[in-house]
Amino acid sequence: MKRTLWRRVGLVVAGLVLVVVVVAAVGLSDVDVPETSRFDADLGAIRALAVSTGAPLPTGLRSQHVGRASGVPQALVVAGSGFGEVAFDFNAYQVVYADARTVLVDFVSDEETQQAQFPGSEFDAAAYSRVQEALRRADATVVTHEHFDHCAGIAHSAYLDEVASKVHLTDEQLRSPLAQEAGFTAERRARLAPLQYERLHLLRPGVVLIKAPGHTPGTQLVYVRLVDGRELLLVGDVAWRQDNIRLPRMHPRLTNWLGDEDAQAMAHQLRWLHDLLRTAPELHPVVTHDGAQLQDYQRRGLIQEGLL
Repeated sequence: MKRTLWRRVGLVVAGLVLVVVVVAAVGLSDVDVPETSRFDADLGAIRALAVSTGAPLPTGLRSQHVGRASGVPQALVVAGSGFGEVAFDFNAYQVVYADARTVLVDFVSDEETQQAQFPGSEFDAAAYSRVQEALRRADATVVTHEHFDHCAGIAHSAYLDEVASKVHLTDEQLRSPLAQEAGFTAERRARLAPLQYERLHLLRPGVVLIKAPGHTPGTQLVYVRLVDGRELLLVGDVAWRQDNIRLPRMHPRLTNWLGDEDAQAMAHQLRWLHDLLRTAPELHPVVTHDGAQLQDYQRRGLIQEGLL
């Protein structure tokens, strides 16, 4: 009798272990990136729109590092990349024109919100103050998507009333529950006029917004063409590391599930970005949270450090 009981217990335990192994294996696997992308973005049309007004193009792209969250499991960032740890850098970007006009792209988070999401993470209060002052001077401000680490600093800004007319969050971003989580209450959203466009939008000369829902409903890419011909593409969180684009390989299904992402849409976007590495190597993707890439771009003079 005891032998039969223990045999049954052993089978139950073995079954539970098998379930855990299968769930872990599936969760850490990734949605396949297709061989051909269905992401509807014509680089030729984007380039033409960027210069369509004939107005002076921007002279440079700058960045401001504000914070860093360490200890993020690598396996949740790039599927199949091992069980090490990586850091997420939090940066704001500034497109600069010769006449001192600027466009801010992505805005990081206030310290309280960042610490609530990443307890113990690094936060540079002086750098954050510089971003806030840049917000006041900006001719326009946009975000790649509505997650807190890209826009909460706007929602909680003491200057929101002052800058509201120049903050261009899209209709999809403002309607998303994620914007509410970032601090955009109904009262704060009411201060902003939602930006509405179909596929492409010329924000300012040389700056084109490209709709790319998937990571969030309001995700968009930001194309920047400089007066000297250099091109950059801020991809937000479509990729968290260069390797997501280079391999190409997504983060795992578990991350898709936890983030409520449209994994299929993101897979097609990654294929499009990967193909551009070959067909348009002069176009430089900017992966927001990849500190190593940013340092490389700064060494090469593609992005300057610090905001004006």
